[in-house]
Amino acid sequence: MLARRGLIAGALAALAAEYVLLALWQRNGYWDFSDGVYALSARELLHGGGLYSAFAGAQPPPVYLVGAGLLAIHDGLASLRTGMALAELATALLVGFAALRLSNRRALALAAALASPLLPIELHEHAQLIPETIAAPLLMAGALLAARPGRSAWTGVALALAVACKLAFVVPALAIVLAGADRRRTGAAFLASGAILAGASLAGYGTALWTETVRAQLEVGTASLHYVGGLLAQAAWNELPLLVLAAPLVLAARRRAALSADPQLERVLLASAAGGLLLGLSLFKRGSYLDVLVVAEAPLLALAVAGAAALWRSGGTRLLASLAILLLLAQSASILLDPGNPPLARRPGAQSGLAEVSSPAAVNAAVSAARRCPPARAYSGPPYLAFLANRRMPGEQPDTFMLANAPADGPFARRAAADAPRCP
Repeated sequence: MLARRGLIAGALAALAAEYVLLALWQRNGYWDFSDGVYALSARELLHGGGLYSAFAGAQPPPVYLVGAGLLAIHDGLASLRTGMALAELATALLVGFAALRLSNRRALALAAALASPLLPIELHEHAQLIPETIAAPLLMAGALLAARPGRSAWTGVALALAVACKLAFVVPALAIVLAGADRRRTGAAFLASGAILAGASLAGYGTALWTETVRAQLEVGTASLHYVGGLLAQAAWNELPLLVLAAPLVLAARRRAALSADPQLERVLLASAAGGLLLGLSLFKRGSYLDVLVVAEAPLLALAVAGAAALWRSGGTRLLASLAILLLLAQSASILLDPGNPPLARRPGAQSGLAEVSSPAAVNAAVSAARRCPPARAYSGPPYLAFLANRRMPGEQPDTFMLANAPADGPFARRAAADAPRCP
């Protein structure tokens, strides 16, 4: 018992040290446009702005409410990064637990947990205030619960909360329900929990909730096939090592066999990963990016670890497993060592991919310039910089993308357009 407690304490210490090092590496670098939109929207909400009434909001309430709650503790970037890092830590622990149940090997479980925040797409979105960061541990918890009978109620709650973060997450949530040990009861709990959350949201925000999260999202239009093809190729490149390592479990599932110590969990995680990867089709909607695949990487990593163990046991395919692991390490190391230009993380032949938008030094310079603007003027730069500089956007509207592309957001767009002069 003491040895087990010592192992758990050592694992938690290693994970904590890893997240501290990642925070020192990331600092206040600018990685994701959406992160700034949600951060500034959360501040508007904290300071009394009406979600969907005073400012546009493209997602259901949870991401804004979580952000506002964190900013209530400390109105700055540190609280958001800490809160989202804790969500990622929860995901990593759940991945480690899943890997332990699949492989019965503590060393592999620890390796899976430590690798979770270092996957290329996950690393690009590290500690970002986006729906994916909040929903990933909920979907992973739902998968673990669904693999055991008698956990239907908690499974339904976890999955409904994930869908409440972003409606598109209904795809992996339904996949988990259908693959679970008790699909009927889990499905009923999922629908009941979803109905309660939807009813509460509609009671609080009225029809504006539907207008913003559904109608406006449908109005933004579709991206070009060339653009989406490039993103899908990038996703394939980044997920290739995990897919190769998880392949033995996929092939075994097709033969109605199992290579892991927990066949039911294996099936649920396969369904969850498949549902998460299907979200790649949402890239056809303008404004979508690879961050949507974050929810697929957690179950895929647990499967990859178990698959790697199976490949290693087979002997003849150890070279394939080794090459996949080396490619994954090279992609992650590329981002860590050269965030602004990670050549191995982007797909072969691409000019960009998974790169930092602005370094901490460039962000500091831009924030200093924004703070020198006349205080009464709105700031028209990126929302992330406005958040750091504590400046307001035109019309107090953080989501400039939705305003520019969704006719349903016309009232908000006109309010922003009337807010002049601006700086810069």
